[in-house]
Amino acid sequence: MEGDEQAQAAADAVARRSYGKLVAFLASRTHDVAAAEDALSEAFAAALSEWPRNGCPQTPKAGFSPWLAAR
Repeated sequence: MEGDEQAQAAADAVARRSYGKLVAFLASRTHDVAAAEDALSEAFAAALSEWPRNGCPQTPKAGFSPWLAAR
């Protein structure tokens, strides 16, 4: 599988398994569901930009941490 396809598959898997949990976690910290969704959307966009170049992290869900922490 090529880098773009692998990144897309990893992001899709995280979205299917963890999107709701990640939004809930962020919203519980910020008390703003819309901002949590925006932050997660930006994290997915960053992952899809970076992972094809640098490879997917071994644990893709954890790979979102740097982008989410920056928000």
